[in-house]
Amino acid sequence: MSGRTALVITVACLSGGSGKTTAALNLAIMLAEHGKTLAVDFDPQGNLSQWMGWTDLSESATIAETILPGADRVHIREIIRPPLNEDRQERLWLAPSDYSLSRAMDAIVMEPGRELFLKRALRPILPEYDFLVIDSPPSKGLLTYNSILSADLLVVPTECTQKGVMGALSTLVLLKELEELDFHVPKFLGVLPTREQWVGNNRTKMSRAAVEALAEMMQGIPIFTPVRQSTVVQQTNSMGWSLAEAGEDLLAQPYREILKAVLEAR
Repeated sequence: MSGRTALVITVACLSGGSGKTTAALNLAIMLAEHGKTLAVDFDPQGNLSQWMGWTDLSESATIAETILPGADRVHIREIIRPPLNEDRQERLWLAPSDYSLSRAMDAIVMEPGRELFLKRALRPILPEYDFLVIDSPPSKGLLTYNSILSADLLVVPTECTQKGVMGALSTLVLLKELEELDFHVPKFLGVLPTREQWVGNNRTKMSRAAVEALAEMMQGIPIFTPVRQSTVVQQTNSMGWSLAEAGEDLLAQPYREILKAVLEAR
């Protein structure tokens, strides 16, 4: 990848239950087929790390140590590791996270430039990867600012409910607020509606209304095909697989659309 640096994609939404980590997992696995990819877990819940096999990080340095100030900071190369539950043939790697990330936020809250500490941590390894995928926390705050401001592209998953629509809208508003403060913000690649509910062959009224509201409120931002509600999603997550790998073509189609948009942006 001579002369190039990684394309950084952040998956974020200011609403819980949005399918954010599912999107990050699927996108990272699919991108790994197109180049060396690092999945960056920047959510203190650590679900992405757990789904990639790292269930106990109590004795290990994590992404939290890479954003600490001064001499306490650890170089990010020291924390990167392969998935434990699937052989990805060195195409996919993980920068893991756990609850200690919340404590790290407390440690940097008074530091100058604190919104860019993750970007600083990632900078040395950008020439070593083709893609980075960052999973961010589901709420407004310093960790989310760091996740968004480290990215070239932003993908916003949101469930097909009124709460989900407002979460997507709040994320768009946050992006504009950061831009007004003269931060360099990522390109908003699109919104991914998730947990779309169907009864038989018909989409429910609530899901249809949510997708229509997203299209109206997102001011021309692309809306990807919705991901249908399915227990298969939880099953593949727990195995650390993408939906495409599991042969779930219908469920995987929205993530293929995002993949295509990312590769075109490359």
